[in-house]
Amino acid sequence: MRALTFLASLSILLVASPGCGGGNTTGDDAGGGTDASSVDASEDAAAADDANADGGMPPADSGEPTDADVDAAPPMPCTAAGECDPFDVTSCPGQACRARATGTMCVDLSATTVGERAACARDADCMPGLACLDFADGLGFACYRMCPDGSTVACATGDACTGTFGDVCVRACRPMPPACDIYAQDCADADATCTFVRNPETNDPYTGCRPAGTQLEGETCGGSLGACGHALVCIATMGMNTCHQVCDPDVMPASCPTGQTCTGLARTWMVGYCETAAP
Repeated sequence: MRALTFLASLSILLVASPGCGGGNTTGDDAGGGTDASSVDASEDAAAADDANADGGMPPADSGEPTDADVDAAPPMPCTAAGECDPFDVTSCPGQACRARATGTMCVDLSATTVGERAACARDADCMPGLACLDFADGLGFACYRMCPDGSTVACATGDACTGTFGDVCVRACRPMPPACDIYAQDCADADATCTFVRNPETNDPYTGCRPAGTQLEGETCGGSLGACGHALVCIATMGMNTCHQVCDPDVMPASCPTGQTCTGLARTWMVGYCETAAP
């Protein structure tokens, strides 16, 4: 069996899909299901880069990342092409609807199937409505719920319909970064930092926990340059993206590096940050 590999794009939390009806599906196993799909988790890593997470470079001195379609309404849920509906668990009685290169089709299941987020080796191991995927996040292959592109109600609370694979319509329900207080930096994981994120379904901004980067205060950041470290955010000013320490403008005196004041404001998130004091 040949494993499927899909490369993530750096657009807003979306993984690029090669085309309709199954994309890079390479073959069926004896039970009729495809091999598990490996989906690169860098879609989330890119979003954690703060400044470049949301698209193009903002105007000089804007003090915040921007996105060309920040106000655009989310797309309507699409319909997968083929003989069955991968989002309807009753679509293939006794079997499961899977995405293939030529469209969706009913295929056999393993003798024993497992539920959502359980470990798996192939799609056939997952119950109908689920797919065996690996998001390269260290958790390995597991069964994730399939959802239609554009949906905002298909996933459980705390998850978002974001990881694309197979048919361009088919995505997977993935956990969103947990919300946090950016000033308190109250992420439960010591290796995480509370930073700027967006809901991938609605594009709404919020502050959430993501793995802390390695870029230090004042260093360039975003995209291939890397994410900012703990309690730092990547801010675009004067045509450059650099890491700045967050600070609460309502708490004085603010704790800022020497020569800086808590006068910066990322307006989309309404979060203060330290910047060089005016002469």
